[in-house]
Amino acid sequence: MKQTIILLGMTLIVNLSLKSQDYVPFPTENVNWNVFYAGTCEEAPPDTLMIRYVIHGDTTINEVQYSKLCIESGDLINPKIQAIGGLREFEKKIYYIGQTIIGGGFDDEYLLYDFTKQIGDTIEHDNYGVFYSVILDIDSVLIDSTYRKRFEVDNHWFFQNPDYIIEGIGSVKNGLIGHISDIPTCGSHYWEHICFRENGIVIYLNSSFNDCFPSNLLTGMEQPEYKTDLYIYPNPFKNKIQIDNKLINRDLIFKLIDINGRTLFEKPIKGESIKLDLNIKSGFYNALIFDKSGAILISKKMIKE
Repeated sequence: MKQTIILLGMTLIVNLSLKSQDYVPFPTENVNWNVFYAGTCEEAPPDTLMIRYVIHGDTTINEVQYSKLCIESGDLINPKIQAIGGLREFEKKIYYIGQTIIGGGFDDEYLLYDFTKQIGDTIEHDNYGVFYSVILDIDSVLIDSTYRKRFEVDNHWFFQNPDYIIEGIGSVKNGLIGHISDIPTCGSHYWEHICFRENGIVIYLNSSFNDCFPSNLLTGMEQPEYKTDLYIYPNPFKNKIQIDNKLINRDLIFKLIDINGRTLFEKPIKGESIKLDLNIKSGFYNALIFDKSGAILISKKMIKE
């Protein structure tokens, strides 16, 4: 009986803590979300890049006021800005209209996030029953010296499942609008949240990455000297991968790392064409090739079928 009372008391304290903490509204300026993306509809190795979402002023779409969501490209000081849609908040619900990761238009508005939901509730992201999330759990997480409510959700068919959604940030697994993006049937497609920045400061960094701006994903900027001299494919792969190497006079090292940062496979490689047997379980991995000085010449997200 005493133990039951203690457990009930602890549950009450947790629930009161969740209810009493201040709600963190969704940002409307000076923020950006970085998302890793790899995709192709051909047999060639998929393109890998970083999508840099940023809010850039306000806009009106279909006579409704939104914060203008844009994609940055090019260098970080004077980037090119392309508007893709709009974000707005109403009663702790975040709405989005515009393009998703794989295209889209401006006909329908999505319910991107709903921070009023409780455990067991369903968020219907669209009006057709295609995109929806079920709340599995709710807790608090310390973000920039402030506790924010975090939702664990089952989104049923996306890459990062379960996903985690944090007040004032959004998804920290599938990325800002990943969970409302169609997955094409052609080729391979994969995306994952990298980081969230506010006023130029990294507020949340996905533990799968060691930097908010991985150098190998910065498109339109200075790239590693040997970028076009190394290719790793196919992606996704089954039990074998192929490395095409034009740096045949260099001593190189191949390394495969899992999503927890553990090295599963490491092998010196030399020659123009290398085939590697990788008898590992299905999942997502990071393949790297180093030179003898330790410099990373290529870093690539790989999917094992």
